[in-house]
Amino acid sequence: QTQLFFLFRRIDQLRSLAQHDMFTRAVIGDFLIDKDPLFARLTLSDDELSLYERIYQSLKPQTPVPDLVIYLQAKPETLIERVTRRGHRFENGIGEDYMRALTDAYAEFFHHYDEAPVLIVNTEHLNPIDLDDDFALFISRIESMRGRREFFNIAD
Repeated sequence: QTQLFFLFRRIDQLRSLAQHDMFTRAVIGDFLIDKDPLFARLTLSDDELSLYERIYQSLKPQTPVPDLVIYLQAKPETLIERVTRRGHRFENGIGEDYMRALTDAYAEFFHHYDEAPVLIVNTEHLNPIDLDDDFALFISRIESMRGRREFFNIAD
């Protein structure tokens, strides 16, 4: 149920975007519909996954190719700490094994993803949400990106 809830929610968001003129205004999204099946593969039984995949294929809207995809990375331990700090009730059951499997699935997905340019950002020592200097550095890095796949990593 949870997986389908998020799939339907994302599809509704994409449909609402399609109703606007995407050529006259900037659109920033916080998800990539192409990676939604990653979660399904990690959480659903074979029968449930088969049903999910049929629903996904029949409902997945045609979406424009993003100008840029930003993939934020961190170690599973760091991500668990951030999830715990965020305190969303529905995330309470996320354990380190699941997070490790999810980070591996993301790494594999983005290793092969070539639909749009990708900026892979190691966020272990970068906090653009809370630190203005990190945010400025992050924006500067986005603006200077020239290739289809680039990496951004700052040391501690």
